Amino acid sequence: MTTAQVRISAEEQRLLRALSVGQTVKLPSAHRLRLELLGLLHDGPSGPRLTSLGRRHAEAAVTDDETNKGGRKDGSVVKRDRLGRRMPHGRALPF
Repeated sequence: MTTAQVRISAEEQRLLRALSVGQTVKLPSAHRLRLELLGLLHDGPSGPRLTSLGRRHAEAAVTDDETNKGGRKDGSVVKRDRLGRRMPHGRALPF
């Protein structure tokens, strides 16, 4: 029996990753129900727990920000001011 490929949103991936490392998250009932019906989550009396399939999805859900470590896809680094805001067109502040 072949398994269908499960498509989950970025928010659901973030929730799965947070649950996999043991963080407490606010899990909306719509996400909880959907993840439970997909077989990624088991919601019991002790709270939501990931299934083995859910753990595999959580490990595979590496975001682009983590792979690039703040850089862009083309490898260039985004210039930021002293407060951490993005600089438009790489301009420096006059003061």
